Amino acid sequence: MNVKRLAATLLAAAVVACTAPATPSAGPSPSASGAAAVQVTDRTKGELQAVLQAQQTAVARRDLKAYQSTFDGTRPAFRRCKGETFDVAGRQGAAEGAPQVVRVEPYGGIYARAWVDSGGDRGARRVYFRQVEGSWVESEPTSDEVGAEKKTTIDGIDIDYWGIDDDVIDAIKHGTLAARDAVVKNQLGPSKQPFGIRFYPTRSVAGPQACNVVGFHLPNRPEDKYIRFFLYWFTPDGKALSPDTISFIQHEGLHWAQDQFITGISARLDWWLVEGWPDYIGQSRSTAYKRAVVCGTPTPTYKQLADGPRDDLPDTKPEDAVRYYAFANTMIEYLYAQFGPNAYRDLLLAYKDLADPSKNLPAVLKVTPEQFHSGWIAAAKKRYC
Repeated sequence: MNVKRLAATLLAAAVVACTAPATPSAGPSPSASGAAAVQVTDRTKGELQAVLQAQQTAVARRDLKAYQSTFDGTRPAFRRCKGETFDVAGRQGAAEGAPQVVRVEPYGGIYARAWVDSGGDRGARRVYFRQVEGSWVESEPTSDEVGAEKKTTIDGIDIDYWGIDDDVIDAIKHGTLAARDAVVKNQLGPSKQPFGIRFYPTRSVAGPQACNVVGFHLPNRPEDKYIRFFLYWFTPDGKALSPDTISFIQHEGLHWAQDQFITGISARLDWWLVEGWPDYIGQSRSTAYKRAVVCGTPTPTYKQLADGPRDDLPDTKPEDAVRYYAFANTMIEYLYAQFGPNAYRDLLLAYKDLADPSKNLPAVLKVTPEQFHSGWIAAAKKRYC
């Protein structure tokens, strides 16, 4: 991920201000008010499912007040992201059906932790609920309720996490190891050090991240070995990270590999070269999504794809930025198919000396940027449409 131009991975980049007005008063945090310990019974799963269904119905009906009544308004970062979800759905349409609660367990005395599966390949997320005035609302633990910061290792990989994830740390470790092995297999050259990874369990500890940022690697900072993750999913049984999550870790690990190959190279590359390579090699984009973008949305110009989505402009929406990743993914796919397995590496070496696509593409690929752009569009339309 190029943080200067786009602070995100495959899912998004732009920070969009939440348009939701006042949120409902949910009262003080139970941890501060001495609320009674939560009781998880055989009815709790259905009760939490009803909250998620109410959310989905409110989004579909564009009923902001009803939507706000289903989540905890006292958690600022969480509230901001719930508001963004409502905004995006207003432009793209609501999902069909509410995500499904797989199972429920107590956490921290005052929360019910639900394993929630949205269907498809993404996997199950751990979603937290608490009771406000006798009713469940979706919430998240505060920064002082997630436990101590911890560190573990697996095969030389440092993994930082919080105590709230103690019960799934084996799944996190083995999923990270699988992703690391895929990254090493696709490295462009030998690495100077292994990467590490930090898993942030809630919005409150993640800091001011864009809401749909999955994770990132700091570019042009080879001394910082860590990639950071803010959204991660598990298989429904909770025993492993989901395949999608492993692919996302691969994506950010491949950014690390770019910087290991040539320090600071992402600052010199066209955006589509920075983001398209880890997205394509890491299999971060589904075929269905690429088809929807390539066949159903206007194609950016070469310059737009070289600059990347303009998250500095107020009219750039999170979902707009996501589409650029699908375009970049298919550009790298075309690069490999049309120009061979060494073309990407050769382009990086060219950009190391001169950050100019009008010189580098003809020198390496024997085509101009405009010729590459038109050839890619034709190939992508043929493949996906």
